[in-house]
Amino acid sequence: PPDSGPARRAAGPMDYYEELGLSRSASGIDINKAYRKLSLKYHPDKDDSPAASVIFARVAEAFEVLSSSPLKALFDVLGEVGLKQGVPDGKGNLKGGHYKFDVSPVSVFEQFHGTQNPYRALMDVSNAFEQLGRTGFASVSDGEHGAQRTFDVFFTLEELHSGVERRVEHVRKTQSTPGGAVTSETRTLTLRIPPGCEHGRRFVFENEGNSKCGVDRGPVVYVANAKTHAAFSRAGDDLVFVKKMSLIDGLCGCVVTLVGIDGVQLTVPVTDVVDGGSTKVVAGEGMARLGGVATQETGSNLSSSTSKRGDLLVVFDLVFPRTMSPTQRALLRAAFFFPKSDPQKEHTKAATAFLLAANDGVKGWSTGGK
Repeated sequence: PPDSGPARRAAGPMDYYEELGLSRSASGIDINKAYRKLSLKYHPDKDDSPAASVIFARVAEAFEVLSSSPLKALFDVLGEVGLKQGVPDGKGNLKGGHYKFDVSPVSVFEQFHGTQNPYRALMDVSNAFEQLGRTGFASVSDGEHGAQRTFDVFFTLEELHSGVERRVEHVRKTQSTPGGAVTSETRTLTLRIPPGCEHGRRFVFENEGNSKCGVDRGPVVYVANAKTHAAFSRAGDDLVFVKKMSLIDGLCGCVVTLVGIDGVQLTVPVTDVVDGGSTKVVAGEGMARLGGVATQETGSNLSSSTSKRGDLLVVFDLVFPRTMSPTQRALLRAAFFFPKSDPQKEHTKAATAFLLAANDGVKGWSTGGK
């Protein structure tokens, strides 16, 4: 039946690929196309049914996860429940469990389409430019105030963490008499981004938009967007860092080094056995918490108090060897069956001789040499 798809998607656990009607081999372009189509179809202004509202929210969440490489990688391994709630790691802890969809679906729509209005999003671009060329205005409805104008501004995660001021410009058009000349002026505004500013935060400047005869100026809105970061993804006040780790390091331990969001080099010892999707929490090394640090106007620097910052979540992505020789397999198996306690003297003697040979500075092989 025609409604089986929406009815199925409106209830139960989510497979983000299924929400968007995609296979797991979908590309970034495929994800964008699918979200564009479904978000326009189920937008509340086009379909106000309860089922459509649920689907609209679910496709927004699916798009947020699948358009983020770190979140997508975790979902591929853990699924929705593991991504949000975590799954047991066999040692009494949980792996995963840090993601929360905490933004408005309409905000996701607006950031993607550049407007909250689905009909405006469907407008043909050439018609929009033609209208702009004839009058110097986007169309506005009759009323006291002109149409809202919305602009996206992109910031690095570092800027959203520490706070920054940025001067932005837009061209404001004025038509004083019906059919009269349109004048333009460049307006300069200052965006004051507070430390810990969230992605999608809106900065509204009233009476800064276009105006024409009988219509007051509308607002200009700037939306702070986070640029994709090479190392981190953001989950509220926390930062997620996906660390690819060899199987040997996952079993035997290692030290992970990385540069934090504030430019400080971090050293994270890994002493426990980890598996794919396991998470190690580094307290107080995430994003600044909005309102939890002094603003730039005070002249103060960020506080080092961990209560004023989120956490860094190091998620391990284990890389297994593609091939192993018969000797490697036999040695690995032997290592797992070596007694954990009270080995016999002959066992200890054989293991010691083996390790001395493996770690020999000239002929040994344990450091990666051939």
